[in-house]
Order: sequence, then C-alpha cells, then structure tokens
Amino acid sequence: MAQIKITRSNGTVSFQTVNIDITENVFFTNLDPQQAHWPSLCQNQLDPAPSPNSIQCMVPPPASLIPPANQVPYICKIHQSEKGLINVFAVLAAKTTTLPPATKGSPITAQQVVAGGMSPYAISDQLFQITDGQGNVIQSGSDIAQVGLQLNATTDSKGITVTGTPTVSGTYAFTFTVNDAMGKILQQFQYSMKVA
Repeated sequence: MAQIKITRSNGTVSFQTVNIDITENVFFTNLDPQQAHWPSLCQNQLDPAPSPNSIQCMVPPPASLIPPANQVPYICKIHQSEKGLINVFAVLAAKTTTLPPATKGSPITAQQVVAGGMSPYAISDQLFQITDGQGNVIQSGSDIAQVGLQLNATTDSKGITVTGTPTVSGTYAFTFTVNDAMGKILQQFQYSMKVA
C-alpha cells in the first residue's frame, strides 16, 4: 500500500504522485490544515488536519500496465482543479524459468525471465551452476556472464531478459535477485537451460 500525502504550500494544494503494483491500494492522508479534500477514488472526504484525516481507497485498473498508459488520474470532488496521478505497474514476478534448449557457441533468442515492476531495476546476487548428464558440477560461479549469458534490465518497466551465447555444454541452473524502483524484491527463483 502506498501513502498519498495531500499538502499545501504557498496556497497551492498538491496530491503526491505514487507508484504501486496492481495488487495494492492507496492510503490518502490530508496534511492540509485549511481545507477538507475528497479524492474521487474514495467514498468519503478527508477533514482538514489534524482531524481524523486518512482513508484507504481502491485504485481502478488502468488501460495498460505499461507506461505511459498505466496512469490513473483522479480529481478532488470538492475542488475540481486539484488533481492527482497514480502510476500502476504489473507485479514484479518470474516469467520463463525453463529456457528453450540451446547449442554451445550459438546465440540464444532473448528470453524474458522477469516481468513487471518499475524500472530502473537492480540485479544482484547472481549464482550459477552447470552440471553434466550425471549431475556432476562442471562449473559454477557468481555471474552468468562467465559462461556467455547476460541479464538485461529493460528501461521501460517490462522486466529482465537473458541473452548471450553459451560457452559450456550441460544443464545450466542460475538464480539472481531483482530490486525495482518501487522497492519490490524478487528472489529465490531458479532458472534452467540445457545446452548441447
């Protein structure tokens, strides 16, 4: 849940812009000591501060979860010129965890391994292991670039893809952590790919 603060500065009222994922609601807090406000997403108005002045509201789904169509605008029912904006994103989630079989020395087709969330993304804690047909570890390490693959963060909030040219034959297993710009975290998913 995200908090939207209603504030007044030099006579101008503003509604803080927030970013949420599609599963979240918003929590309006009126910090304006002069007037009540009534965001059009809510059932009740918020009295001037410091009166009881907070309310939780549902956010209607936007036209799309990809910017810029992911914006949900609203107005103050009391003061029609006061407006706010909420950016709604898809939930940060694992996408393809089993990649199509590949061939050593041949580039793979880009595969989306993480979807949703808000860019920019931060990728960390990479670990990989490659095993042979008997389950013996051939190679392991802390960056899949060591075996020819790259994790690529998109800049348009579409997630993470993996590309590259595998340099070792065997069954690849790799994990990593993704943090997005909303502070969401995705971890503990194992991805795999067989390379002949």
